[in-house]
Parts: sequence; structure tokens; C-alpha cells
Amino acid sequence: MRLGLALLVLSSGCVSGPRALGQSQLESYATRRHQAPFDEVFDATVLSLGRMGLTIEESDVKQGTIVAKRRDGTGYSVSIQSRDDEQLVVAVPTPERAAWVLQGEDGESARWDRLESYTNELLTAWRDHPEWAFIAARNLLGVLSFYARVPQRWERVDPSVSRRVTSVQRFKTRRGLNPTILFEVKRRTPALDARAFLLTTAEVALQAKGRLTWVGDDEPTLREGRAQRAANVLDGTVPRQISWHLWDHRTPTFTVRVAAVCGAAGSELDCDDDWEALVNSIVAPGFEPAK
Repeated sequence: MRLGLALLVLSSGCVSGPRALGQSQLESYATRRHQAPFDEVFDATVLSLGRMGLTIEESDVKQGTIVAKRRDGTGYSVSIQSRDDEQLVVAVPTPERAAWVLQGEDGESARWDRLESYTNELLTAWRDHPEWAFIAARNLLGVLSFYARVPQRWERVDPSVSRRVTSVQRFKTRRGLNPTILFEVKRRTPALDARAFLLTTAEVALQAKGRLTWVGDDEPTLREGRAQRAANVLDGTVPRQISWHLWDHRTPTFTVRVAAVCGAAGSELDCDDDWEALVNSIVAPGFEPAK
């Protein structure tokens, strides 16, 4: 009896202490499964690694690979693989070592479980997508905890069919540039991709869906979640001068972006004053500026 107990204790010590693992064994332990679309699992994994204090050094959504590191140089080489209706997230710890500690509060198993838990939190939150609501009596547009007062003299409020995007325009109908403010709520993603959102807003303002090209390839630089500038877009081959404003803030799970595309500053179609009034009206507890 005593010999059996001693063997059990020794066996437990081997399991809980450092263990030599082959690559296939390590990958097996490191694999977690999620039933959700690939792009959602990829983004949720990137965001969850950041929540765990790791820095994303490489991220390739086409290849389904992520490299994330802690300050001490340890981290993960992650691959995300589609299998039927589920995604396999394989977070292999790096750098390689002779033995691995799997058990315990700081063991690899606890870290994998935490990554899985954080990823599942996001995937669950994203299943119920919020929608914009307009309170006409108060001229308020809101979603989640975000509310803003749209410019009172602007004549058109037009929600999309999905209620995930709402456009506000100065004129009900107008040929040419119609100053436009676009409100969007979307699941949080690691990338800002602000220029694409501004181009979409410009397409609405110029009634030129699918025709515009943004001149230059620089991504807007946000400060405290805001940016503004003059820009040029090409409508086919015809240049159009615009001015734009951007407000981008986020909760842990969702992003609200507001963009305005108007005429050049100082022109009769500029919207600098209306934009400032709108931004000053924003109430958004729980939101933080995008970085």
C-alpha cells in the first residue's frame, strides 16, 4: 500500500513538473476548437492575445498565422485552421525548450484555457449585433452606450437595412457633393482600416458607389480617437477635393466609427462647425479611443 502511494506521488510529480514533449504532443495540448466563422475566430484570437498582455508582432489573416510575444521574449506561434464548421486554434508556445510546465496557475494549460475563454467571450458577444436607433424628437442617434446629437439643420437620416450603418446628410436630394456623416457600429477588429471607411463615406457623399479611388496610400493617424484632413479622391479620372473628419472609439467587443465627408474648408459645403458640435455632444461611457 505504501509502495503504491509512493508511486502515485512520484507519478503526479512527473505530470505536474516540467515535461519533455514532442512537437505533435505540444500541438495537441495547444489546440482549442471554436464553432464560428474563420474571420471572427482570427480577430478574437488576436484581441485575446493582446488582452493577455502579449504584443502582436506578425498577423497574416490569409495564412491564418499570428506571432505574439511577451516582454520576456516568450509567446506563441499561432495557426488557425478551418475544419468543416469549426476553427482549430493551435497556439504553440515559443521559443522551443527541452521541457514544458503544463500544470499550475502559470502553466501552459492555464494560459491556453485563458486564451480560449477570452476568445469565446468575444465570439459570444458578437452573435448579438447592436443596431442604431434614431430618436427624432431629441435628434439623437444611439447604439450601445453611445449617443450623439446629429446636426439639426441636416435634412436626411437614412439607416441601412441592417441598422449597422446610418447616414446623415445635409440635403434630402442634391446633385454633386452632399455633405455626409456616416455612423457605423461593428464588431471590434484588430485593424483600424480607417481609410476604407472614409472612402465609403465619400462614396455616399458624392453618390459614387464603387467609382472612387483614394489618392495616396497613407492611413490616417488618430489622436485620441480623432483625425481630420483635406484629401483628394478620383471619381473615375475626375479629381474631387473633399475635407474629412473621423471619430473612432471602442469597447472591448464593439467599435463605433463616425466619419464626415464635406466640401473644402471655408467653402459653402464645409461642415467643420457642425462636426465639432456633434463631437461635443457625444456621450459614450465604456468607449475608449482607437489607437
